[in-house]
Amino acid sequence: MKVLRFLIISIFLLSLYNCSSNDDSGESKGIHVKNLVTNFDENPNDGAVVGTIQAVSKNILSFSISFQTPAGALGINPSTGELKVANATLFDFETNPVISATISIADLNSTTSATATINLNDLDDIASFLSTSKGNYLAAADGKWISITAAEYNTLAFSLNNVTKVATSDTEYDSSETSSDSSLAFTGAINNGMTIPNNSYVFAFKYYTSNLGVTTNKAKQSNTSISDGYMDLGGTLPPSIIGENYMVLKGSHSQTTNTGFLGIYQSQTMRIKSISGTSYNYYNSSTSINDSNTLPSTGINAVFLYQGLSTTQKQW
Repeated sequence: MKVLRFLIISIFLLSLYNCSSNDDSGESKGIHVKNLVTNFDENPNDGAVVGTIQAVSKNILSFSISFQTPAGALGINPSTGELKVANATLFDFETNPVISATISIADLNSTTSATATINLNDLDDIASFLSTSKGNYLAAADGKWISITAAEYNTLAFSLNNVTKVATSDTEYDSSETSSDSSLAFTGAINNGMTIPNNSYVFAFKYYTSNLGVTTNKAKQSNTSISDGYMDLGGTLPPSIIGENYMVLKGSHSQTTNTGFLGIYQSQTMRIKSISGTSYNYYNSSTSINDSNTLPSTGINAVFLYQGLSTTQKQW
């Protein structure tokens, strides 16, 4: 009888415990989360939505980033778990092909974590940083020069990786010294030490001319020396306008194999700027072969107003 009484009491207590455990009191029994893995285009705008951390709890959740690489790339909405671009410059495939983060998620009773893995899509960075000229650039064939704006040229110089300005320096180009036009068409190059680094691609070009509508001007590149070994870089330059001309080369594949030199052939006259004490130009103005790959003459006390942008990292 005592044994029976003990069994009855035990069953009753167990039943009472189970009822208490199953009581829906509204308290969390855990946070259920799902890791985020997504593909995302490089070169986004700041604030672009990357994705949302999926988490479920019976209580209100809060989200925070406990770790991320590279640091500062992402921001998160503390209430919704929505991830956004915090620093667009870090979303660069060539530098950071994968951006990752650990997300801390907490409710009233517990804390857990989830991971976010953002695999960047490799895009044509030149196209990404163009605006006005983007459509023309995308429609162009490889090897063609496309006219761009001064603002686009400067954006490319600032935004692409490992960019070097070659040929005429900014100081020389913007000098207040008197400028004039050469009396003849010629091919020229500047021997001022602003060379194209080894293993580089020239991808943009600018020059100044007083001639309108010229369609035979060319950019030239040599891997040999300042005075020899030049080859045409891409096709002919776009029809000229009077003043500054800016352009970008679609699909630049002519990588330098040594220190390189950038030259220009201007088929009518060339804008030059007299700068006292300079004597570092090579040129060929022979009327029969002024579109030349050899530049035998030296000694003009002036600079030719042209400049190129090169990079050691192909980003297109």
